[in-house]
Amino acid sequence: MRYAAHEDPGFCLVLDGSCFLDVDGEAAVELHEGDFVLLPATPGFTLTSDLGIEPTLVAPTHAAELRHGTRSGPATMRMFGGYFRFDRANAELVVRLLPSMIHIRRGEPGAARLRRLAELIGDEASAHLPGRELILERLVEVLLVEALRFRPARVAGQEAGLLAGLADAALARALRRIHDDVARRWTVEDLARAAGMSRAVFAERFARAVGMPPIQYLLEWRMALAKDLLLREHPPLAQVADRIGYQSASAFSTAFARHTGCSPSDYARSRGETLRGPVSSA
Repeated sequence: MRYAAHEDPGFCLVLDGSCFLDVDGEAAVELHEGDFVLLPATPGFTLTSDLGIEPTLVAPTHAAELRHGTRSGPATMRMFGGYFRFDRANAELVVRLLPSMIHIRRGEPGAARLRRLAELIGDEASAHLPGRELILERLVEVLLVEALRFRPARVAGQEAGLLAGLADAALARALRRIHDDVARRWTVEDLARAAGMSRAVFAERFARAVGMPPIQYLLEWRMALAKDLLLREHPPLAQVADRIGYQSASAFSTAFARHTGCSPSDYARSRGETLRGPVSSA
């Protein structure tokens, strides 16, 4: 069965049997009962019992249960799957910092916990009880964290991204310093010192593991936090600037416009929000 690409992150857990998962741009993998897969940005993919079979395109559906192949009798493979949405403001950054596919096999750390979470999500989705949406939102958040927390030890040297950086103990120290104090006027020398490396070695190792230079990562992280503040808390621009490390509202507005192509006020207005306080015309 062939599924077209879509923007939302997708996940699946194999409940019974096995199948091949052939994701565009990735090598096909065989999934078995208990295996979990997370696709941070879902490209086109095919699920099949035989890689030599010509796939059938599946139309999008919101059906609670969908069966392919033989309509009666026991299923040869059962899978629980779904999708969720990252905040569109930072979806591109999140996807860029994650591996293109996370595959946790049955028996690996976290697989049993993921199965229990998936079962809880399935139960809650079908129950239609009061508070259903709130509980589902929290369960999916935990599912995402569980999928990511057991992956870093196996991504080092395989694919650039935030998890690969966190898997490197020295780089993780520098990343945590950035996350703990994003407003500080960090230099590459400061971060290299935190990692216990020379400036040149740190810069090269960081860029190779994370996929971008340290100062670019700092800028991307600051802008991600700024977008979140603008859309959720709506503080004055001077306060946003102070919280993410800019000396003035004007300096922040200039940097934001350079990064996003629009001013903070235009960005918030396009999302149906209103900023308080003076806004630079930059």
